[in-house]
Amino acid sequence: MINYFCLFCYGCLNFLLVSADIRSESIHKNREQGIENIEQIKYLKSNQTLYLADSLLTSQEEEKDNFNSNIIDQGNFIIGLWRGFHESEGLTLYYGYQFRPDGSFLARHRIYQDKKSVEDITWQGEWQFRDNTLKLKGFNSKDKNQLATLEFKLTDTFKLAYETGSLSDAYQQMILNKLGQISTWTKINVTVK
Repeated sequence: MINYFCLFCYGCLNFLLVSADIRSESIHKNREQGIENIEQIKYLKSNQTLYLADSLLTSQEEEKDNFNSNIIDQGNFIIGLWRGFHESEGLTLYYGYQFRPDGSFLARHRIYQDKKSVEDITWQGEWQFRDNTLKLKGFNSKDKNQLATLEFKLTDTFKLAYETGSLSDAYQQMILNKLGQISTWTKINVTVK
């Protein structure tokens, strides 16, 4: 079991290395947006309280309206790497997902039985996140005729729990954990002279 977990971690590391180019491109775009936001601050009135989250600035009045309907910045929270594993009826299932800013995803599902690989599928497709529900549509990268639809629900503990979809019953207990920290809201005071 430990060896398979190490193999899973090794696979995730390879997954991270492949996605490094995509991530660096995203960081470059975020830096450009940050420069634009700094220029926008120059036009704000003095002594105004702002909320900063993931390089986006909004006024306090706008934030009151948005905060009640959106507990988290939905799009930015989902973007990143998610993984998990569980055991079901003599099977051990490992799964990892990468959700990209452009609305695409890449996923890998592996199933082991008696320490032998039974299934190893790489999925890719599109994702949408609305009202705490993540919907995926994708296809098997080796067999484009094999399609999958999945629906996850964001839990109170900020995990993605599998709700329904076209995957086999073995995936009913699937829960994804995000790698890294949850972005938090930071209150700042800005005085522009």
